[in-house]
Amino acid sequence: MSPKTRKFFFYAAICGAIIVFILYYSPLSSHLSILSTSSEKLAEKSAKTSINTVPLTTVRYGQTVYESLLSAGISPQTVHLINQKLKPLFNLKRCRPGDSFELKESGDGNLIFKYFPNSLEYYIVEESPKGTFSARKEKIPLKRVLVGAKANIRSSVYESMRNEGVSPQLINRFTDIFSWDIDFFTEPRRGDTIKLIWERYLSLEGKIIKEGKILSAQYINAKRDLTAIFFQDKDGHSDYYTPQGNSLRKSFLRSPLKYSRISSYFSYHRFHPILRIYRPHLGIDYAAPPGTPVSAIAEGRVIFKGWKGGFGNFIKIKHSHGITSSYGHLYRFARSLRRGKKVEQGQVIGYVGSTGLSTGPHLDFRITKQGRYVNFLKTEFPRAEPVNSAYLNEFKKVSQKYLNHLSTLSDSPENIYPVRKTGPSNGVYTFPQGQIKVGDEKSLRSPPLFLPFLFSGFLILTLFITKKR
Repeated sequence: MSPKTRKFFFYAAICGAIIVFILYYSPLSSHLSILSTSSEKLAEKSAKTSINTVPLTTVRYGQTVYESLLSAGISPQTVHLINQKLKPLFNLKRCRPGDSFELKESGDGNLIFKYFPNSLEYYIVEESPKGTFSARKEKIPLKRVLVGAKANIRSSVYESMRNEGVSPQLINRFTDIFSWDIDFFTEPRRGDTIKLIWERYLSLEGKIIKEGKILSAQYINAKRDLTAIFFQDKDGHSDYYTPQGNSLRKSFLRSPLKYSRISSYFSYHRFHPILRIYRPHLGIDYAAPPGTPVSAIAEGRVIFKGWKGGFGNFIKIKHSHGITSSYGHLYRFARSLRRGKKVEQGQVIGYVGSTGLSTGPHLDFRITKQGRYVNFLKTEFPRAEPVNSAYLNEFKKVSQKYLNHLSTLSDSPENIYPVRKTGPSNGVYTFPQGQIKVGDEKSLRSPPLFLPFLFSGFLILTLFITKKR
């Protein structure tokens, strides 16, 4: 064999191995696994059944449902019919990694396609005996369980709770509950304790489908213990209350945004960094990255929106109790905001910027009470309505139950623990989080390994031959 021929075989073998390994570890490998799984079914089913069956398959990155069905041997006509019937309810082009689907035949030989997005609902396309297709939406049967967690703050509230397995979604809900009493950007201290009990929804197989409401929570520090109990009365009104039935929610938020630090406090004698003179600064400057959402601190009506001299882009809102709030140096306003429009508490009204007389991105926030500027950080605001007196006895029973759960959590060595269901069964109502398997085991099945081994062997054999000659 000439040197040129040996060189050709050598580089051909290397290129072949590289191509196979790229295909094997890319999203296209999902097609190989589907084909392999389908081939296993061929030995057990008739030819007619095999080309109309796809086992439960999880959508991977770079994969579409359409391609997966075609790769599994489903005819383009069948795939088109399924897509057309499902489109009014769910567009398969919107499929996401982690969604799953299956296609099977009923005992009568009619096709049944099921699609499971990551939600509490799934979709079915079913063939009738006459050969027509229809689509419908169904709810996933769920088990409701109660789960508890506790954490001691070592760095930030977020990091401490994440270290104990609490999801970011639940952390945000927890901070929202106590946002009227605690400024989570400045007040938490090392050693503070957090506890919460919440709902979790599981599939019948034990897969976590959704984290539900926080039913009770506590924040404990050296100065005070704050406890929140969720309660919904028979009129449908729901809120978080203290164990005595007072609302935790106040008529005004503690801060209008999630900020990094306070760069300037309320003062009657402050040196202005641009004008280089001393003058009153009757507001609070919250330093935050450009584009940080700014929220209305309370329900009210917009009385000014536009440019206002040194304040740049500026919003002023009139609230109840003779209070107004103003927001300056905004980068831009919320799209739907206009003068005269009513806004809700917590509604995004604009975004942090550095317009007007400003040395950097921040929010200039001010409030007036009866026409006079006041220090927002030292102002006490009234709370929302307490539990309706007609439902106070019922609330006390709910409150005591959740206080018992929090007490059990304090005594438990585990951070996420079983909460027993109250009632005749009195059995364990949930499981430690680490014991719940997340995801479908079938979707974790590895694709076939024979192709990489085949080409690796071919590469080794080629190298051996070229070396010998």
